[in-house]
Amino acid sequence: MDKYNISVLEKSLKLAVLAIVTALSAHAQRSASISGQLLNAAGQPVAGANVSIQEDTLQTQALYQSISDQRGLFRFDRLDTGTYYLVVTHMAYGTRRETVRLTGDPDARLTIRLPEKMHELTDVNVVGKTETRRAAEQSVKAVVVNTREVSLQPVSLNELINRAPGVRIRQTGGLGSTTELSVNGFQGRSIRYFRDGVPIDYLRDGYHLATVPVNMLERVEIYKGVLPVALGADALGGAVNLVTRSSRDPYLDISYEIASFNSHRLALNGYVTDNDKKWFAGIQSFYNHSDNDYTALVKVTDPVTKNQKNERVRLFHNGFTSHYYEVFAGVTNRSWADELKLSAAAFRLTREQQHPALMTDPYGAVEGGQRSVVPSLSYWKSWLDDRLSIRHFMVYNTLTLTRTDTLRGQYDWYGNFTSTPWKTGESRQPALSAVDFGNFIARTFLSHRLTSAHTLEINHVYVSSVRTGSDPYGTRFDGTDIDVLSHPATYRKQVVTAGLESGSADRRWIHNLIVKHYRFGSKGTEAWAARAVGPEEEVQQTGTYWGVAEAVRLQVTPDAFARVSAEWASRLPEQDELFGDAMWTVPNFSLRPERSLNLNLGYRVDRPGKFVLEAGGFFRRTTGMILLVPTQAPYAQYQNMENVRGYGLEADGRVHFTGKLAFNANFTWQSVRLFGLETGQDRCKNGARLRNTPYFFANTGISGTFPKVFTPGDRLFSYVNLNVVREYYLETIPRSVESTALLGLAGRAKIQSDLIIPTQYLLSAGATYQPGNRLYSVGLEVKNLLNTDLYDYFRVQKAGRSIHLKIGLLLHKKKQAADVIPG
Repeated sequence: MDKYNISVLEKSLKLAVLAIVTALSAHAQRSASISGQLLNAAGQPVAGANVSIQEDTLQTQALYQSISDQRGLFRFDRLDTGTYYLVVTHMAYGTRRETVRLTGDPDARLTIRLPEKMHELTDVNVVGKTETRRAAEQSVKAVVVNTREVSLQPVSLNELINRAPGVRIRQTGGLGSTTELSVNGFQGRSIRYFRDGVPIDYLRDGYHLATVPVNMLERVEIYKGVLPVALGADALGGAVNLVTRSSRDPYLDISYEIASFNSHRLALNGYVTDNDKKWFAGIQSFYNHSDNDYTALVKVTDPVTKNQKNERVRLFHNGFTSHYYEVFAGVTNRSWADELKLSAAAFRLTREQQHPALMTDPYGAVEGGQRSVVPSLSYWKSWLDDRLSIRHFMVYNTLTLTRTDTLRGQYDWYGNFTSTPWKTGESRQPALSAVDFGNFIARTFLSHRLTSAHTLEINHVYVSSVRTGSDPYGTRFDGTDIDVLSHPATYRKQVVTAGLESGSADRRWIHNLIVKHYRFGSKGTEAWAARAVGPEEEVQQTGTYWGVAEAVRLQVTPDAFARVSAEWASRLPEQDELFGDAMWTVPNFSLRPERSLNLNLGYRVDRPGKFVLEAGGFFRRTTGMILLVPTQAPYAQYQNMENVRGYGLEADGRVHFTGKLAFNANFTWQSVRLFGLETGQDRCKNGARLRNTPYFFANTGISGTFPKVFTPGDRLFSYVNLNVVREYYLETIPRSVESTALLGLAGRAKIQSDLIIPTQYLLSAGATYQPGNRLYSVGLEVKNLLNTDLYDYFRVQKAGRSIHLKIGLLLHKKKQAADVIPG
């Protein structure tokens, strides 16, 4: 790291420490209080409402929280004098907000009347927080990442998800590199990705974990095992649902982040509507760029001895650039539609390839790209006093994937070029390909609340994809000059999910019975090997499968509940697993569906404003697991891995101190192993851990919110986070050579170091400041403070220490005050 960056880092850390000390000193004495009583329209007390205090109307994280007691009473003590915003949320009454000023009389006593059956929530921030909590407390197990709470920080979506228990992001390098999620040891397309409940395969990397800024999202829901009917996909290990930011009032949100390695991230989101909420329009857009020119430890060839040695070099052809633009418009609150929305999106990305799947060979001109224009339509309507509702979405687009590898020469790891006029391409397979995927997706979700205790849900998802393309350097049909890519490859599937949710009248227990029906068909020719193939080599397969799941939630005490779920399900091969990615992932049209038995259990205690603690375990038994495996260099291919069994434990907790500080920690330990292998060459792998899969990782952090640091209305949020990943193995190794320490948590495997992905420590710290007017924010974060070597996914090295600065601007229409009567 150069002297300039070190100087900036030192000054930034000193400023953060000084701000925290100043904040702590300023708040040493607090004597004001806010108390009150919640009443319904009949004047009866309202118990169990969530009451929180914020310092401004746009704040996403409460300073203090409480629950109204049986008499509807609540109280907050030890407050500074000044202006606060009181937010009351209750499932039966909705949300109310009021401004409270503590000035001459530092004790405010309020009586708040809540009208019955209020359906419209008046504040988008509170809606997000309420929905986040509801998602975390449903019968199917979910980890909910509230992105609105950290939207001002210079943090990526990958980092946020990596801090969640039982979840591990697998990424092949810097910003924009290929990203996958591992949930309880299951990875690849076993984890499905959704946007507002709709599968987003049609967007590929244009809208994904590696590219979407946190500003665009309300929250991220990560489901483990059983999925809710509303998602209705053929996942096994779980699913990720990106819930986009929503609002009922106009706003404009702009943010810009600049960081090390010439990294830039820009996001612009806006929304407008009329006073009667009859129409709306908006935009969501973002831009990402990074040179990703960090240093990495690789094997280089000595020009004299021709022997290989380890050396640190700066990556020189590792850049990434992406653009995403989406405009939408629609109507709401009509007799024929609660909402009708038309959207048009366009994206383009380019990705320089510094090396193949493994960091073995350097490239200096290989590039890949993706682009598409995406029109879509969504419709939502409810009847019978909101007891019956339908949501429909459909989209059609052509996604183009390109790969360029036509250089007549070769680069070494130092960036030196050697001309080779007799050879085309740096890799073993030159390319100038353009592959089109014609995608159509239709999703219809129907929900009917039969009684107060029973709800029937049905979800139907249909996916169709046709691949065609061309590559002058690609494979030809035997005896012809016909490009195999020009011969269409097809993929179709549909998943029908039906579920019945039942529960007791007091909602103490709830259970979901879910049945799924899957059907798919695929046809294509594996056009990647440097050999001639015949039309008769086309692979075609179809199949029909069933699945069943059950999830139960039991409220043990007002603050605690237990949940358990079980599932026997199938996971169909996805289109990119069958077709490949037109670059390093090659086709495999012989893939079979995965079949798995999944069990989850957990116990959660939640005392708002004090602490949250959840612990649980899981078991998986899968046949035909689909896993990305390196094949003939430089390629990798999705293949079926027979008989995989996994189980594990996880825990997650968050504790609040003094209303300002919060400490969080979680860990995951899992044992995912092969079994039942009978062939001679594979028998030794029985009991071995699943290759390239972490088995222990943990996170811990501390954060603080400090108001009135420099001026009466400002706020500083600071945080430190540590992520730890225990060493794991690049290849399948015999169990006998693993570490013999308890659960493998210490010691080292007795194998060559190149097969070990070493234990890693990622320490990051940052602070975000907002002035009193809340119109803008400034966030600073230093990632990988210790500048340690970090690896992931096939032992590809990630970036070292980096500095990130984010500036945000938010213009928002303020809400009207609530109905509050002074006591």
